[in-house]
Amino acid sequence: MADGGSHRVGLELLGKCSKEEAEKITHELLESICTGKSLRYQNYGKIWTTEEWKLLQQNGKETLKGFTSRGMDKEQISKELDRFSLTSEVKQAILDCVWPRQEEVRQMLVLNATSISNSYLKDFDWKVKMTMSSDKLASVKEPTVTLDFDVNESGKDRNVSVELSKEELDNLISSLDAANKVVMQLRK
Repeated sequence: MADGGSHRVGLELLGKCSKEEAEKITHELLESICTGKSLRYQNYGKIWTTEEWKLLQQNGKETLKGFTSRGMDKEQISKELDRFSLTSEVKQAILDCVWPRQEEVRQMLVLNATSISNSYLKDFDWKVKMTMSSDKLASVKEPTVTLDFDVNESGKDRNVSVELSKEELDNLISSLDAANKVVMQLRK
């Protein structure tokens, strides 16, 4: 099967309903992605069998998440929707629902990814200071960086402050750069 494979089965099922119903279910699928609330089969039992309903929920949500996680723009989403057996009205209804809620879905995907760990970085701040002297030396003139991290640890906010010399900051930046390269390779 081509790219998208089994995901097509989910969204293709929207072809069985009207434009208004497709718009309603797409909004409900997006709401389910963002809130985690389950959809009710009773509302759509006249349109789909229970097996089709499961496919629509599972594969449809994965496809909608994929539009955001792959950073697709409106034109790319439209081209992707062309791959499904949908009328132009239903396709447009889906696009009109998905496009305005891209940021909301992205935020939820990020939140879900960060919840994998007990701790995650919420925000950070930095300051550069110049140490001019100490109790042992009259003239030091050494720059230092203070990093303040706002960390959420098991649902509780915690502030972590670190003071680094120029060499320690260089080492930290090198480590973060190496970690970024690994993440970029994993995305390919």
